[in-house]
Amino acid sequence: MLQREGEIVRGFCFPLVTASMVSIAAPSVHADQNLGEVIGTIARTVLEQQQAAHEQALWAGVVENGSAAAYRQYLDAYPQGPNAKSAREQLAKLEAAAAATNRAAQAEAALALTQADRVAIQRRLDALGFYKTSIDGVFGAGTRRSIAAWQESRKLPSTGYLNAEQLRLLLGRAGSTPAPAPPVVDNPVTSAAQAELNLGLTRPQRVQIQRDLIALGYDTNGADGLFGAGTREAIRAWQRNTGQRATGYVTAAQVGALRSDAEARGSEALGGRAAAIDEDLLGLTRSERAEIQQRLIGLGYLKGQADGVFGASTRNAISRWQGDNGLDESGYLTAEQVRTLREQVRR
Repeated sequence: MLQREGEIVRGFCFPLVTASMVSIAAPSVHADQNLGEVIGTIARTVLEQQQAAHEQALWAGVVENGSAAAYRQYLDAYPQGPNAKSAREQLAKLEAAAAATNRAAQAEAALALTQADRVAIQRRLDALGFYKTSIDGVFGAGTRRSIAAWQESRKLPSTGYLNAEQLRLLLGRAGSTPAPAPPVVDNPVTSAAQAELNLGLTRPQRVQIQRDLIALGYDTNGADGLFGAGTREAIRAWQRNTGQRATGYVTAAQVGALRSDAEARGSEALGGRAAAIDEDLLGLTRSERAEIQQRLIGLGYLKGQADGVFGASTRNAISRWQGDNGLDESGYLTAEQVRTLREQVRR
């Protein structure tokens, strides 16, 4: 029989372990069985239960969040977890949708729509019952939702951005350019939007504006050269904080002021976010990311599988590789570093 609590059992002092101390039933113990093995079995079972509960709680939060970043976080924590396959599938869908939206935005930007063009589009959407807000020639969130709803009604990809063919289809004209629209009642936001359009900002210039805003502490939701709702709100916040009219659109003078303010703040203000932006602009596909991971694995910096998801483990591996090669340990790659990494593995 087992000794009473506190008595010596085979050279070790153990308190009596009962089923009430754990969430599982304690196994039966024979007189000649090693009590240490029994306790070890119970401890392992409890630990497995706790780990499973943590994984399920994390997965529930990821599903509720629904973002690509959330699925990447799960895969980094549980690359072989019970929900890893579902996480990869959802992440692939989100990345494909984001890539499609980015391509659609670029296609619309190539149309170089004027304010009159945009007003004509809004009027047409209004006539078709898809647009219910003010017609001002400014493509904000409301216009994007209206375009997406119209696209869905025509069984087109619901990106919220128009290409040349969709523009012709929407306006019902053979030509690719909308007819001039009636004059629009002027207001500060419309005037500011037109003034910004007249600047003819290139995509690199827009990226620089977004980076300057980030350096000054304003969140633009990325620096991709596409001025969406996040960038507009960041511009408005900066304008308010500097005593200017908060239109959400920049003038030539404001572009210069942003650049000067960001330079005065210093490059360190942007920190690792600049490196992240630069890597994002490379437009690495998931297969290219997996190839990079495979090279890191081959060089001994990364363990596990190459799944194309750059989580904490991959970022740490990149940082170590950068440090060993005398580079800034940002954890994010430049185009030159990608080439160098590939060449090192080939040797």
